[in-house]
Amino acid sequence: MSKIRSEHIFCLAFALLSFGLLYSRFLISIGMLFFLLVGLMNLKNTESFKGFFKNKYYLAVTGVFFIFLISGLWSENTEYFLNRMRIKLPFFFLPFAFYASPKLERKTLDSLILGFIALISFSVFVSFCQFMMDFEHYIAIYGKGQILPTPIHHVRYSILVSISILMCIYLVFKKSEVLFRHQNKVLIFLAVMMILYQHLLAVRSGLMTLYVMLGVVLVFIGRLKAYRKLSLYMLLGFVLLGTLSVLYVPTVKNKIGYMKYSLELFAKNENIRELSDSRRLGSIYAGVQLIKENPILGVGIGDLMDETNKYLEEHYPELTDLELLPHNQYILTATSAGLIALLLFIYCTAAPFFYNEGYKDLFVCATQWMLIASFMVEHTIESQIGVAAYIFIVLFSMKNTETEL
Repeated sequence: MSKIRSEHIFCLAFALLSFGLLYSRFLISIGMLFFLLVGLMNLKNTESFKGFFKNKYYLAVTGVFFIFLISGLWSENTEYFLNRMRIKLPFFFLPFAFYASPKLERKTLDSLILGFIALISFSVFVSFCQFMMDFEHYIAIYGKGQILPTPIHHVRYSILVSISILMCIYLVFKKSEVLFRHQNKVLIFLAVMMILYQHLLAVRSGLMTLYVMLGVVLVFIGRLKAYRKLSLYMLLGFVLLGTLSVLYVPTVKNKIGYMKYSLELFAKNENIRELSDSRRLGSIYAGVQLIKENPILGVGIGDLMDETNKYLEEHYPELTDLELLPHNQYILTATSAGLIALLLFIYCTAAPFFYNEGYKDLFVCATQWMLIASFMVEHTIESQIGVAAYIFIVLFSMKNTETEL
């Protein structure tokens, strides 16, 4: 009976957090608390607490929290340090919550995945309808660095869309139990729809994670003799899609034009305050310089924004007071806590690859490569939604492998 209740609460937590990622920060917090409740409920029936400290993979995910926590020892700005650690608090308790939660049936996990796909697909449909209602306006604003309306920040949202596409492909190729009529046909349709939407949305982070994920998919299915021809056709299709997008999709063309314009002005250091690419490059240059000056310990996560601003004041004064952080998660980590901490961070974030031989699982492997790609162009886990999306997806992919055993 307790197991049944735990499973029900886990599913409720999954639903709340999924919905919260798009529409409510409050529901994100509630969903996380429900996940923790599930873990605590199972403490009395198992040796979850002891087992957790013996599981190096879940501990590694938790380790991300402590990497940044320790850098607080040499941070002078205590208020900002506490704010950063509040955002990263899910790294402290969610790995234990997922580890201690009961093993779920395959049908239950597939139902949760389908629910996530349905939620993202609905939001994509709404965004596309908004575009169609005034498409000339939205095409025009892409030349000014603006974007289609999305439920949350477009970068985080585009990554969630890529994850949803992966889930569609995963369920189709996994050949699990069909939960509704024409399931595979519907999933293929939704995957194609969301792939096209990603090109319409034209968010670089989203397109990068999409093509990295599709590359992993091609490698996985290309190894199977029955799918080698299909993988070749898919490869040609993706190359053609990318080429046609650059040549003919107006949002992509305008975004490329804006990027070129932004880079030209950044090189001249002229009128760069409102240009997103200038902000990215300026913050990254600041991070690299701060690493050179503080390679062992970094500047401390609490002083990261202050030190970044000092560099920008000297070299790019138009970019000061914009609350910028190095726009690359790896550079940000090294800037905050030093190069040794960066190596530990890479280990902690790569650990899920090896949990239950996750590198052999399409869902785990593609998810990890997508998140690595996002780290290269974003400070992915420096916002509440970014942390929630990252750790939720990573831990769920790990939980999914337990059912595959």
